[in-house]
Amino acid sequence: LRQTEGFVRSLMVLMKVDLIVPDHTTLARRRRTVCVHEYRWPRKGPVDIVIDSTGLKFFGAGEWARKKHGETRRSWRKLHLSVDPDSNEIIAHELTNDDTSDPAMVGHLVANAGGNIRAVIADGAYDGEPVYQAIRAVRPARSPPRIIIPPSKPSIPAKGEAHGGSERERHAAEISRRGRIEWQRRHGYGKRSLVETAISRIKKINGGCLTSRTFGSQQNEVAIHIKIANRNMQVARPMTERVR
Repeated sequence: LRQTEGFVRSLMVLMKVDLIVPDHTTLARRRRTVCVHEYRWPRKGPVDIVIDSTGLKFFGAGEWARKKHGETRRSWRKLHLSVDPDSNEIIAHELTNDDTSDPAMVGHLVANAGGNIRAVIADGAYDGEPVYQAIRAVRPARSPPRIIIPPSKPSIPAKGEAHGGSERERHAAEISRRGRIEWQRRHGYGKRSLVETAISRIKKINGGCLTSRTFGSQQNEVAIHIKIANRNMQVARPMTERVR
């Protein structure tokens, strides 16, 4: 925040504008209660969403003492994201403690995504019937999204072996019959990598860490970073065309 304060002051001098620039202490106080309005891009129809999470380090209580005495334990928050792979927009996020499991946040991410969801894509860390149930619980039964999560290896039956009728079991049977690579191609699982691109964009903004100390301020800080990342994609997204 000190850097931001100095940068804005220099801009005021260059622009020859006589305005008072808030000091870094004032900015820190306002960050606790600021309301970040999220802008949603207009959608033309159903969308896919890709879900993943990442860790963000922060300078928590006792961090200085741990560093001084050589302790390796660090303070982390976990950021859970859902991304529209077609527009690269981050459409929902949740910041939690580092001990919150990824599957526990799936329902919140899908519910907060809004609109009509065609498919939910995630990696094998989200595999399990509780995740399928959480997604079904927050989406209307008349138009449930497809769930594209690769089952774990022990769940995949041998070729020719009978399987159940659930969506997860059908995925496992298809992988057994066609192979994992073909399953990924048929279901568009390659889109999952785009959520990692979104995570990279956020970490380029905040350096992979949070400057706020309190959880409420950290939530607002993350919301601001995500709004910046989405805005950057909106105004500077390259338009590509396939050349034949």
